[in-house]
Amino acid sequence: MINFISGILREKEADFITVECGGVGFNIFVTSACAINLPPLDEEVKIYTYMVVKEDELTLYGFVSPEEKRLFLQLVSVSGVGPKTAIQILSAERMNVIVSSIVNEDVKVMGAIKGIGKKTAERIVIELKDKLRPLDYILPNEAVAAVGNPNIDDAVMVLTSLGQTKAEATRLAREVALDDDTAETIVAKVLHNMGR
Repeated sequence: MINFISGILREKEADFITVECGGVGFNIFVTSACAINLPPLDEEVKIYTYMVVKEDELTLYGFVSPEEKRLFLQLVSVSGVGPKTAIQILSAERMNVIVSSIVNEDVKVMGAIKGIGKKTAERIVIELKDKLRPLDYILPNEAVAAVGNPNIDDAVMVLTSLGQTKAEATRLAREVALDDDTAETIVAKVLHNMGR
């Protein structure tokens, strides 16, 4: 099992990255939280990983923190929830929201995630509600994000309507946003940087 990979970030997209380590480029599927918190290209990065080995495939999944990886492992322990589905869940909501909804048996939050049906949501809640402790899954950067520029969320909505993924839109907005920027200003800066 590969617990983490440290190396140079060579490529990043909304849902996967390439990290060069020892002359080898590892393709790693990542959550949106991981994608948002990445440094610029060609800088050092440390990604916590989970490896899935099949007959004809070896796949790495990456996480921003040990806590995110731990929640991923809890999700894939649920019958019918595979790694791709777990990544999708972690990319759709912050960890504290996911854990709180499970502990409080709120199936609506999980059921509202694209690709997660009602039966799967109910199974996740039933199998994990007694296994999770909310305080184990709150990250400092989530607390910071909650009190950041509220206009970033509005800018992200506009950027996603223009074709960006939520993860990429969030990353782009946070890179340019200043404390007193309006949503319109943030969107304008992002579009300018994209040459549009």
